[in-house]
This record gives sequence, C-alpha cells and structure tokens, in this order.
Amino acid sequence: MMAKAPGRWRSAAAQALVFALVGLALLWVFAITGAELRSRGIETGFAFLGEPARTALANAPFAFTPGEDSNALALWAGALNTLKISAMVIVLASILGLGLGLGRLSRNRLLRGSCLFTIELVRNVPVLIHISLSYALVLSLPAPREAQPVLGVLVTNRGLYLPSPVAEAGWLLSGLCGLIACLALIFLRRRGGRWSPGSAVMTLLTLAAMALPWLVLGRIPDLSTPAVAGFRINGGVSISPELAAFVIALTLYTSTFLAEIIRGAIQSVPRGQWEATMALALPGATVRRSVIYPQAIRVALPAMANEYIGVIKNSSLAVVIGYQEIVGIGNTVLFDTGQAVEVMAVIAGFFILVSLGFSGLMNLVNTRLSWGDRR
Repeated sequence: MMAKAPGRWRSAAAQALVFALVGLALLWVFAITGAELRSRGIETGFAFLGEPARTALANAPFAFTPGEDSNALALWAGALNTLKISAMVIVLASILGLGLGLGRLSRNRLLRGSCLFTIELVRNVPVLIHISLSYALVLSLPAPREAQPVLGVLVTNRGLYLPSPVAEAGWLLSGLCGLIACLALIFLRRRGGRWSPGSAVMTLLTLAAMALPWLVLGRIPDLSTPAVAGFRINGGVSISPELAAFVIALTLYTSTFLAEIIRGAIQSVPRGQWEATMALALPGATVRRSVIYPQAIRVALPAMANEYIGVIKNSSLAVVIGYQEIVGIGNTVLFDTGQAVEVMAVIAGFFILVSLGFSGLMNLVNTRLSWGDRR
C-alpha cells in the first residue's frame, strides 16, 4: 500500500495541473471576449438574470408573467422542461428497449425479425428526421371537434388529453395502503421462507391494496375527463403536440440503442451459467430472474448510463419543433437581452451539472451492483 501512495499523489497532482491550465485558458478566453464586447459598447455580466423577462413562455411548467418575472425564472422554467423531457424519455425508452432487446433473443422468428427490422430501421436514421416526422404526424391528427375519445383519452392535433384524478382524500388513503403493502411484500421477499412473492404477484397485491379504500367507501374514484367545449377542451390533463411528438421520437430512437445494449449484455453471460441451471432443472423464469438478468445488468448499466446522458443532451433538439426547454428559452432571453456569451454559459453550465450529477448517480448504482470481488 505504501508503494502505491507516491503514484496516487503524482496522478492527483497531474490531474490538478491539467484542470488548473484548462481553467486559466477559459478565464483568458472570457477576458478577451469581455474586452472585445465592451469595446463595442456591450455590457457583460449576469445582471440581466434579475431583469424582467420580455417574452411570454408557451410551455412554462408554472405560472409565468412576462414583465414581472425575471429572466432567471424563465431559464428555470426551461430547465424544468428539459428535466421533464429527459425523465419521460428515459423511463419510456428503457421499457421499450427492454421489450425490443428481449424480442431480439426470442425463439419466434417473426418476433425476432420484426424487432431486428425495427432496430435497424430506426437507429440508422438521424434523430432530427424522427423528430420532424413525428411532429408532422401529430399535426395531421384530427381536430378536437372531429376526434372521438377512447376510454376517456382524446387524441387531437392540439395535443393529447388524458383523464386525471380529482383531488380528494381517497387517493391519499389509496396511495398509503399501496405503500404499506409494497413495503410489507418487500420485507417478506427479503426474509425468504416458504412463500416469496414474485414481481407480478407483488404488483397485483399492491394494486389490490390501493383499491381497498375505494371498496370500503363503496364507490369508484372520481376522474376529470377531457371534453370539447367550443374552441376549448375542458377537464383532464393535456400534453402539448410538441412535447408528445418529441417524446415519441426520442423514445423510439433511444430504445433501439438500449435494446442492443440489453441484448449484448444477456448474451455476454457465459453459456455455462445456462447449462448449470438446466442441470438443476430450474424453471426458466427463475433462471432469468435470479441468474441471468442480475449478471446482465452489471454489464449493461455503464453503456445504458451513457445513453441516458445522451438523452439529456439530445433534449436540446426540442427547440427544432418549438418546444421551449432551456435552449429554446435561452435563445429567447438571448434575443431580448443581447447577452449571448452569458446565456450560452448558463445553458452549458446547466447541462454540465445535470450530466455530471446523473453520471455520479449511475456510478453509485453501478458500484452497488458490482461484483463482490471487485475493489
């Protein structure tokens, strides 16, 4: 251990020197840029963040009033929209990618060929083409007066309208019962014994526990359903056509890469693991859940984390179809204030912080799931 200490110190010193040099270079560039801007009569600095915003926001996640709320609050609204898009795409792409990846390994030739065709078709087309095509398809949907609701869902060219629960105490009791049931089932599963609930059983029992308060009350939960009223659609919760189109396109695009990562990770599990479980005559579901998938996730996680960070950065492409995430709102602030360098620095700093934070979180998860003999 003592012999390794000097090497570690040298490595740390070298990294610190590189960071210092890069920092000095950035400061030098900023100094030159600031001097050039001042020579042209353009004031530099971040004081514009406290000034009132001049332009209204179309997709603000909260009430925003131009002329009263600041540019900083406008950029914060864009940051929240970026995080919302990224979270939606990461969850949906993971589910779809898992399905496509498992389909690629299916023994059914039709399913396997269909998944392969979808993956190769989607991932070899630029993501901007997917976004533009998806947006064009969404805008070609029927108008609100022509659309017919299906199970309370209204799909129109003005967006997607979904039923939403009406705020009442019953939902709180339902969620509390579901949480208690889920924790109890997890405790039973970790404790072991004669009965250990599987994932499907746990899900069904949790849903049954959530339905218990409504059975006691003797009624079904109230929902607010969308309804067309003149030129407006009242009730429910809406998703703008820009958001829907972008999430669909980026989800489909990202899922194909995740599918190949998942497929490769499963196939990387040594064949001897399969043969050993076959020799023990274990059920196929048990083999996959307890032997194959835990090993595959360790292999797939680093590459999947890379794709997830790519999703966060690709969220900036929403500006192409007019959805106001941080880049779109940043452009608006830039045109209103003229502070190009400062606005771009704020946007770059946001993506750096979010990407590094997410990378650190995935590294923590990867460490928790790493092999027992790794250091």
